[in-house]
Amino acid sequence: MLRTIIVDDDEIVTFLQKKIVSKCELDANPLSFKDAEEALDFLGEESDPEEDYLIMLDINMPKMNGWQFLEEIKNVPKNERFHVVMVTSSIDRKDKRDAANDPHVVDFIEKPVSAKHCAKLKGISKLEKYFEES
Repeated sequence: MLRTIIVDDDEIVTFLQKKIVSKCELDANPLSFKDAEEALDFLGEESDPEEDYLIMLDINMPKMNGWQFLEEIKNVPKNERFHVVMVTSSIDRKDKRDAANDPHVVDFIEKPVSAKHCAKLKGISKLEKYFEES
């Protein structure tokens, strides 16, 4: 199973992402965190070690930004089960290059997340097994 976690400090963005993730059947009940440190604590201490996670991660956040979060999840045991989608308003090419070079990042999406983005995620090779019809 693939659970979805939304990490974004903007409550409106989080609300909309939860709606679209649910409507597009990525996850009926996505988890959300306004703070990257809280999400990291959840992944390290409370997450099910047998479950995989799709993490929709904002880059620009206070306290801990998305890049810092990406570095920190490398210290969580069994971190290969974390699949990160960078969801950002950034149009900086360097951000896209950096994301492409991180082994956890499976996609880079410019806000807002749409049904088209969700459909694309279902077709990414690292994720498609979670969405195959049984």
